[in-house]
Amino acid sequence: MAPSPESAARVYWTAFIGLFFDYYDLYLFVYLANTLTAVFDLTTAQGNWLQFTGLAGVGLGALVFGFLADRFGRGRMMLAVFGVYAAGIAGLSLAWNYESLLAFRLLASLSLGAEWGISHTYLAERVSGERRYRFSALLQFSILGGLLAALATRYALPVVGWRWLFALSILPVAVLTAVRWRTLAGERRAGSEERGASGMTEAPLLQASRSDSLPRAILAGWRPFLLCFALASLTIASGTINVFYAKDLPQSTLYTVLFWGNVAPGMLVGAWVVRRWGVGRALTLYAAGLTALSLGAWYSASARAGLWFALVLPLLNGIPFGLMGAWFNEVFGEYRTMLSGAAYNLGRILAGFAPVLITALGLHEHGRYFLFSAGLGVGVLGLAAVIGRGRTG
Repeated sequence: MAPSPESAARVYWTAFIGLFFDYYDLYLFVYLANTLTAVFDLTTAQGNWLQFTGLAGVGLGALVFGFLADRFGRGRMMLAVFGVYAAGIAGLSLAWNYESLLAFRLLASLSLGAEWGISHTYLAERVSGERRYRFSALLQFSILGGLLAALATRYALPVVGWRWLFALSILPVAVLTAVRWRTLAGERRAGSEERGASGMTEAPLLQASRSDSLPRAILAGWRPFLLCFALASLTIASGTINVFYAKDLPQSTLYTVLFWGNVAPGMLVGAWVVRRWGVGRALTLYAAGLTALSLGAWYSASARAGLWFALVLPLLNGIPFGLMGAWFNEVFGEYRTMLSGAAYNLGRILAGFAPVLITALGLHEHGRYFLFSAGLGVGVLGLAAVIGRGRTG
């Protein structure tokens, strides 16, 4: 029987709040980079290791907790992930030296990698296909936790200090853990009553995959995995270089809100296009827009072209960001939590090196990174063609 709208909404909000504060702490660490460098007297190498550890933790969390979620139930792993999150954030707020900062940075980043895959898969199983892309897009609104991190760094940091900026996010997550616990307990009771009434001993909704099916799932899913990984890498890279570029632009409060908030309407546009014309056409629209925007900024002589690029690009990026959660779950079968989460988060890791690549190629000078982003658009256009022809398996 299909889940009720109320149950879907409840699942959505618990998943959203968890991801929201995961993104908050992820970007808070970025915004506090200079502060932490000064407090702990970090060298450039130590700062780079902290950033790399954050990226590595995201990928590792997707693989480890995604596998456990597929084997033992996604609801249970949601609670485990929150425990990891709380321990990591509490540790960051109490960090006393570089080594402790590095260790708790790794622990906290594990939760973000785990949370993305588990939340999207858990939600996709409880929402009908007609609404799945809309809910997936709405779930990606959690990236606005980065906006909260930006505003907290600007206005709250001078008042409460950096430790409290981390610590204060533990409270809403603790409340959310209690809500999830009650929800899961209710589902278990309902399942027990249903099995008792029918006299059957059926497996629960979140039946674990067979332990011998992992190699088979990997062999069956390597082509869609590479496609999803490439899509995540290219599209997230466009957002990464936008952050890299925008840091040198005017940083007023209005600009910061627009920079982050423009992602939201793009996600809804992407969900709307997918429902009517499919994933391939939605990505074609994104790729064409990204290429045109990049080349327009490259050829424009206006001093405002770069500002428009930085503000419009999040709107375009919202299209792939909003559809990946739902579509990744459709192209995988068994172990889809692990495979979809790993494709997205390993793509995030690769995309995190985009600024390094731009600098190494000398594209950071004289606006030449616009050519890099145009190349990303062309790459996504090729992937959209493959998806449009149905070559995902």
